[in-house]
Amino acid sequence: MTVVRPLAEEERERADAALPFSRLDRPRTEYLVAWDGGEPVGHVCIEWTRPPELQDLWVLPERRGTGVGTELVAAVEERVAARGFVELKLTVGIANTGAARLYERLGYVRTTVPPKRIKGTILLRGAPFQVDDTLLEYVKAVVVA
Repeated sequence: MTVVRPLAEEERERADAALPFSRLDRPRTEYLVAWDGGEPVGHVCIEWTRPPELQDLWVLPERRGTGVGTELVAAVEERVAARGFVELKLTVGIANTGAARLYERLGYVRTTVPPKRIKGTILLRGAPFQVDDTLLEYVKAVVVA
């Protein structure tokens, strides 16, 4: 059974060895990790902006299509709603059709914000990373629990 919870300090090293945390140690962010039998199998990041933003959803390739991504998104929505927010947004690369299908199936809708092209070098965990992508913005209303 998969359990999703915030990444605890004592779990960081183990989870970081298995999963590609690209936004670890950024201000205003929090990671939730999916664990199965004590092993990390996926993660998602919440950036605590207004509205909060779901970022960096990632599941081990062999666990994709098994519901882990859905569980991670649901955990973010619950956490966001528990803090009193009524909306959650995210962006997805235009070529990442699998992720877009997941988000749309979970009730996310495209906003009227035009697609945004990003190109250049960004820093992920202090290392330069070349990016050339077009991002689509999605949003979903979340219900306060």
